[in-house]
Amino acid sequence: MALTIVRDDITRMQVDAIVNSTNERLCPGGTGVDASIHAAAGPALAEALQAIGGCAEGSAVLTDAFGISSCRYIIHTVGPRYRDGRHGEGALLRSCYDSILHLAREKGCRSLAIPSISSGAYGFPKDEAYHIATGCIRRFLYELPDDEDMMVYLVLFDQESVDIGRRLDGEIRENIAETYPNAKKEKLRGLFGRTSNRVYPEEDAAAMAPMPMPTAAAGSAFSGMAEPAEESDYAAQDLSFAEMCDWWCEQKAISKKHFYADANINKAMFWNMKHHPEQMPKKTNVLACAVGLKLDYDQTQDLLMRAGMTLSRFYELDRIVERYIRSRSYDIDTINGELFERDLALLGTF
Repeated sequence: MALTIVRDDITRMQVDAIVNSTNERLCPGGTGVDASIHAAAGPALAEALQAIGGCAEGSAVLTDAFGISSCRYIIHTVGPRYRDGRHGEGALLRSCYDSILHLAREKGCRSLAIPSISSGAYGFPKDEAYHIATGCIRRFLYELPDDEDMMVYLVLFDQESVDIGRRLDGEIRENIAETYPNAKKEKLRGLFGRTSNRVYPEEDAAAMAPMPMPTAAAGSAFSGMAEPAEESDYAAQDLSFAEMCDWWCEQKAISKKHFYADANINKAMFWNMKHHPEQMPKKTNVLACAVGLKLDYDQTQDLLMRAGMTLSRFYELDRIVERYIRSRSYDIDTINGELFERDLALLGTF
């Protein structure tokens, strides 16, 4: 089970189903995702939607993919038009994602690509739309039975927003600095509520210094976060990296399903790491496991050491993840949002 942020033309995603953000009459229109999907699927899609007749705001319907060979189904949803945030827009947007995910599950989909619904012409604030999307998807993944799995891609750009010329060597992420002009790069920053005036202190020596541990006073911003792990003899355990993850799950009474979801990894990936300890895992996957297990800084370094790695102040990704770990902020979607915005590799499966 995993959720990842990608940047691609949704009609080219190799998944079981893609999602179209449309209108209540299910009529082709606009210049964004809906237009791209209709252009790729061909006129048979419009005929199928005409036969369905309509879709209520916050709901979803399903059709075949027709001319789109990279997927089997298209799920069509109607997102809310944003007025002022006080007219149930958030509840309707959550209903869109819930409807999409449950419809995909009913059809046996193991992979799904979803655009950022309502954050374009419908005016939903992009940062709020992002957090609603990731929250709904995470909750859905948590609730899946242990014997079910799904990979969900949150596609932040459609074909009209960004002219994707190609995918680099089969990799999912594109490098913003090499592929996009500055104006489009700033549009990506806007997805996370950031502005072009933000200063990134990568070269500032202060940014390389460890952050002090915050105290979780009652009612503070950290009061709802995980408590520090209990004292244990973790350093004395003669276990491999993956075996140590299992050990921490037992120590912290974390179910494997919740561990996979919180670490943004899937069962197959972890099985491979556990049964092939001679193969060095990606550092981003090791860090994802540390976040999913809610380890403190020393425990994270111990886990990294078991995979032949360490956190280094000389790498921006390491400094960012260390900052979140030291502040005991373990929301992997928030961490990946910042990493994505800075053009860095994401934690977990992608």
